[in-house]
Amino acid sequence: MATALNYGGGWFDNRRARTGSSSMFTTVANALAATMWASAGTGSFVDEVAWWQQNRASDSVFRSPTAPVIETTSARTAAENISRIREILPLGISGLANILGVTRQSVYNWLNGEQPSPEHVAKLADLAQAADLLAETGVPITGALLKRKLFKGKNLLEVACDGGSARDAAQVLVQIVRRETSQREMISARFSDRKISSRAAEWDFPAENDAG
Repeated sequence: MATALNYGGGWFDNRRARTGSSSMFTTVANALAATMWASAGTGSFVDEVAWWQQNRASDSVFRSPTAPVIETTSARTAAENISRIREILPLGISGLANILGVTRQSVYNWLNGEQPSPEHVAKLADLAQAADLLAETGVPITGALLKRKLFKGKNLLEVACDGGSARDAAQVLVQIVRRETSQREMISARFSDRKISSRAAEWDFPAENDAG
């Protein structure tokens, strides 16, 4: 039977409370809006920031999962989550250890069956769900994609490293990529049928009596 991964009682609940949530949401929304407008010729970014606005009531958009939780056939073990993360994300053992704040040996121990702390279990589950989301939406996953700045100059992995929700950051990243893709397709379609007129082409060259 399908079960959803549980985030309670661990990493998210024990994190230190942050202040200034109202201004933070304004900053995040403005940053996302700027990103959308930078790639858009016409139209609105309302649909892309709607997810942010729906979550203004919470303390932090990256504190706990707010997008629908991806269900799995069974709750994955820590080792299975590590394997899933490394399968989807261009992330080595050293990089994963750095995000989790542990040694490489700890990650290897978890792969060999040792049980992580509840905090690290929750963080691995969150990273694995971020990987699931990116994989299932079909977004090309590259190192450059993961370096895209999302919040206060931080990319997805940096958000996770600082104790935020990687899955929620992935949700925003997908929205940004989809918006940019839509804009490129719209611009391409708009100009695909246009042809340079012969008169316009002549304007690129001096008239014969001006050549000398």
